[in-house]
Amino acid sequence: MKLENYKNYQNIHIWTGILSGLLLYICFVAGAFTMFKAPLNTWALHQEHTLPPIAETQYDTLIKKVLQAHPEASAQLSVYLPNAMPKHAPVQWVIEDEDTHQHTYWQASLDNDGALISRSTSLSEIGDFLDHLHRTAGIPGGDEHDAVGIYVMGIVCVLYFVAIVSGLVIFLPTWVKDLFALRKNKKGKRFWVDFHNILGISALPFHIIIAVTTFVFAYHDILYGGLQTAVYQDKPMFNRPAPIEADRGIENLLSISVLEDKITATEPDFKLTELNFSGLGTPRARLIMGGELVGEIIRGPYYAYWVTDPYTASAGYTAMLPSVSGIPGKVVNSFFTLHFGGFGGSFIHWIYFAMGLSGCLLFLSGNIIWIESRRKKMSTSQAVKQPVSVRVLSRLTVGVCAGTFIGIGLSVIAAKQASYSQNDIQFYQHLAYYVGFIFAVVYSFCVTPIRAAIHSLYLLVLLALGCIAISCVYWQTSLSHTIDVGVSIVATCLAVLFAICARRLVKKQPHIPYDGVWQ
Repeated sequence: MKLENYKNYQNIHIWTGILSGLLLYICFVAGAFTMFKAPLNTWALHQEHTLPPIAETQYDTLIKKVLQAHPEASAQLSVYLPNAMPKHAPVQWVIEDEDTHQHTYWQASLDNDGALISRSTSLSEIGDFLDHLHRTAGIPGGDEHDAVGIYVMGIVCVLYFVAIVSGLVIFLPTWVKDLFALRKNKKGKRFWVDFHNILGISALPFHIIIAVTTFVFAYHDILYGGLQTAVYQDKPMFNRPAPIEADRGIENLLSISVLEDKITATEPDFKLTELNFSGLGTPRARLIMGGELVGEIIRGPYYAYWVTDPYTASAGYTAMLPSVSGIPGKVVNSFFTLHFGGFGGSFIHWIYFAMGLSGCLLFLSGNIIWIESRRKKMSTSQAVKQPVSVRVLSRLTVGVCAGTFIGIGLSVIAAKQASYSQNDIQFYQHLAYYVGFIFAVVYSFCVTPIRAAIHSLYLLVLLALGCIAISCVYWQTSLSHTIDVGVSIVATCLAVLFAICARRLVKKQPHIPYDGVWQ
């Protein structure tokens, strides 16, 4: 490759990486933890704020009693069968305030005599908050579907993809020599370049998948609109079946056993787990049935879905089912399952968790390489004045990277505590994240980056230990001791990792030049 072309690709890789790296770092950290969204939601719950489970044969009775006592639940009603997660209540629905858009959660069950128990409650859904953080990088604005952060991350992922391609181009000429090489005895920058290359090449397919699928998710409405205009024109892109004439009273809802027979006739291995009703009592009533299909290309991170009419179980929308989705449906489903890691069960979730954290290190190392490349070396004759861009990015890198973990740690602890006291959980878990994140960023500008990094790492050790401590404090009220143990093991591993990194920086600190970049 000509030197000029090499430098052009190198500049493209550098600037697309710098412009997108820190936002991608936030999304990858949150995305790694989002792989365990459902277990985290369960971990944050307490027995005092759950309702008793019921037998599967009682669900039809419970649904009808809820709709009779709470007609507002017909707008959107979720039913969780015994094998679902979380296990806070068999039935749940949400009421949204039209003025404030605040959500009030209601849940229902049956007592030992078969009488209805229903109450409003506060749910943390910390896993869902981390998922929102993963999709928006914490950028405020917009609602859940049209969040500003989603559109921003769509643009960021275009830069991300360009950085991947350009990085691969500049790596290929020396790939034989540099593949998996980690030269510690060379200059510090050489080590970080090798480390960056190893992280990028070893997870190259994963990064391509994430970049492409994120762009599709961010702009799918625009993409569909373009297809409608250019290809389908006056014809509908999706053929929705006309509503079937039927008596849509509560008593005419199909039983769960009938619905289960209907879906297993199409997908024999489908294990029904949850049902989400909407628009009950109207011609547009809809039911989304979620269930496990191990080893298949499915739409969600945990479940495959089938959309039907809850009164007739008509064919409905089957594109989400692997066996009847056809080629277009399989292509769309593959975007979801590859992004969510919805294939291969828990093993793939752990692989994606590790890939997410390795992606964080990829973006961190990229920033360090940029800073080290532009840092002016100290001279014995005169003081060195570093470029503003280098000084700002070194502080932002430390602040954002540490702040993301600090914010998530505080948010997780706040969700567990607020769930027990039934305070405004959503408010406190959001507040905890943004306070932790902003504090870390501001602190990195108040002291030298190396001191900010060391202090932040020790704080992260305390937060990881705090997650273990709060799991122990509320052990008796926990819904799942298995999940408590899992959270404690992960927190212990992170605490050890943060402590090792802090000790390494403390030992390295005396050897770092006082040149205005790191200290």
